[in-house]
Amino acid sequence: MVTKSLQRETQSSMWQLFGQRGFVGEVLKITQALLWYKNKKNETALHIAANAGQSEVVSELLSVEGKETLVRMTDDIGDTALHKAIRSGHIDIVRMLVKLLLDPEHDFPANKDGETPLYLAAESGFHDALIEILNVCKEQTTYVAGPSNRTPLHAAVIQEHTECARSLWEWNKTLCEEADKWGWNSLHYAVKQGLKKIVSDMLGWKKSLAYLQAGSENDWTTTFHMAASEGDILMMYELLKHCPDCWDMVNSNGQNALHVAILKGQEMFVKELLEREFCNSLVNEADNDGNTPLHLLAAYGSRVPQFILDHPSAKKMAFNKQNQTPFDIVMSRTPTITKVKLVAGLCGTNARLGQRCDFEVKRQTKEVRGKTTTRDGEGGC
Repeated sequence: MVTKSLQRETQSSMWQLFGQRGFVGEVLKITQALLWYKNKKNETALHIAANAGQSEVVSELLSVEGKETLVRMTDDIGDTALHKAIRSGHIDIVRMLVKLLLDPEHDFPANKDGETPLYLAAESGFHDALIEILNVCKEQTTYVAGPSNRTPLHAAVIQEHTECARSLWEWNKTLCEEADKWGWNSLHYAVKQGLKKIVSDMLGWKKSLAYLQAGSENDWTTTFHMAASEGDILMMYELLKHCPDCWDMVNSNGQNALHVAILKGQEMFVKELLEREFCNSLVNEADNDGNTPLHLLAAYGSRVPQFILDHPSAKKMAFNKQNQTPFDIVMSRTPTITKVKLVAGLCGTNARLGQRCDFEVKRQTKEVRGKTTTRDGEGGC
């Protein structure tokens, strides 16, 4: 009976501790030193109340002298009470804490993972909390780079929190120029994520952003290649609207957008791109290995259909740096339905014109639809 009585008393005390403003007030009358005490996680009572959403308790804790120091105290992972309130989504507590933090350079520090309260609000899409912090940081003060050297704008764009992204960009437009540890800025991620309105705003502010490379010195791509990789036709037109010549860019491998679209099997993007007359030259451009888009089509068996093979600009007998034509490459592949279709496509145009396909095939004899090629002879279509 004694044990049960003690359990009830303990439960009652815990219930009061985690929810009763009056109980907290009575304790503080006895000694305010408890405000600074920390548990095994180095959390103060303010940390715990902010995380639990106990706004009345937080209000009581912030009514004492020394509260400005209390709100800056951190736990084991470097979180302040504001970090906790944002993580748990309690806007009333966020507002109480932000009112006490008037020095943006020092009052909104990053935790041990590099996350500032602003970064956490952007990453989680907590727009109301983000606005509360931005209202304090009205002068676009220096921000602390987040995890992987990302800005809060990076975080909002990557998580597709467009409302947060727009507010951050309007607050400090230069954020979209900042690159993370991988060399990607916020525009790059917005293009990859298909956030057309954000891309339009950024390029409307500064068109040159579309030409900034994404990646490292030896391995990089461009915004137009990203659109091609994703097969995003609407993004393609958005980029062309602001930067009409961006279609002609190449990546670190010397590949144009058509190379990339074929590698990714983006059939509709390829078709849409080739319907633009100014893009005709892309069909025969060689990458750093001398491969044209047709070479890649032959090598990877993309889903890209016949229309690229029938394109009037396609040079089907172009040689890469390994002295291979697209036909040589496709003939070296394991027999598949796709291989048969590619061979037929590569030979079809010349056959219709009554011409003979003469080229060297450096491999053993193979048969495709009754057509024979020899190791050291000629291939007849």
